[in-house]
Amino acid sequence: MLILPALVMIQAPVPVPAAKPDPVPLARIELTTPFPVHLGSVGPREAREALFGIRSTHDRPFRFRVLDLSLGLSLDEAQLAAPMQPGEVRTLRLKVDPSGLEGPIKGAVRLGTDDPAQPNYILRYDMTVRPEVAVDNTRKSLGDVAPHETPEARFHFTREGGDPLKLVLAGELPPHLAAELVHEGTTADLRVTLRPNRLKPGTTAGLEVLKVETNGPRQPQFTLYLDWRIATPVVPTPSRLVFTDLKTTLLGLELAARDGKPFRILGAEIQGRGFELIDAPGPEAVRHTLRVRRTGRQTEAVLVLRCSNQETPLQVPLRFLDPGAPATPEPRP
Repeated sequence: MLILPALVMIQAPVPVPAAKPDPVPLARIELTTPFPVHLGSVGPREAREALFGIRSTHDRPFRFRVLDLSLGLSLDEAQLAAPMQPGEVRTLRLKVDPSGLEGPIKGAVRLGTDDPAQPNYILRYDMTVRPEVAVDNTRKSLGDVAPHETPEARFHFTREGGDPLKLVLAGELPPHLAAELVHEGTTADLRVTLRPNRLKPGTTAGLEVLKVETNGPRQPQFTLYLDWRIATPVVPTPSRLVFTDLKTTLLGLELAARDGKPFRILGAEIQGRGFELIDAPGPEAVRHTLRVRRTGRQTEAVLVLRCSNQETPLQVPLRFLDPGAPATPEPRP
């Protein structure tokens, strides 16, 4: 007798539809003032007031309650004591205290109601809190400086809040800089003077980094930058002659007037040993080329040039980097 196996039908499970999220209750108010409220630039101790105009669109009275406040925000809840009537327009006044804050700030107050059919309301504001101590600019430039000039750059500091400002220059200055601090109540100036005659020969540009300490608790130190360029009437190319190996014994120097006019080299001499000037100064010209030969292993000398269009002598450093010399250990900090 042939027995056929029973056919069992397997029915796939019926998918259960996902539960729909609870609908967000409809808002029952409208704002009658711009949103969010922009308070603009605010001093570190300058209290401000944020105003929010609210109109009820509900058909029955309801009350507000405060759920949350941002740092520095306060609200007199007496403004919320009376219920909002249908169609009523009310102005909420919030006090904003920026103490302890700095930079771009966003805040809000979150309000709830005694009506479960209403959502929570978030009233937002923003502002930029100025630092207590500030400087007009952290980077300044003296631009092109003639060798005989002594230009001055001024960094102007201010302190808000009424307390006097005190500055201290941290660290030592290089010999070619002089600094003076001038205090006047809540303001102070750092005056920095460049003295080109104290620069090392061949120095044509610089970027000075200055550290200034203040008595502001939130701005205890500033880093300032000052750049400059020495604009001599005669421009040497390159600004210094550097011999880097034993095989190179001859290098050339090209001299040109910054204004493009002809000039004469009145005198040329090398101060120091180990180098020799091959070319004698020629007649007046727009450009001059001089060659210098290395004759020894001395490492430093200076080529001093007197030119008809420049009051002070032009100094061009001469260097020999001996590859066979022992390495100089780096100074320990």
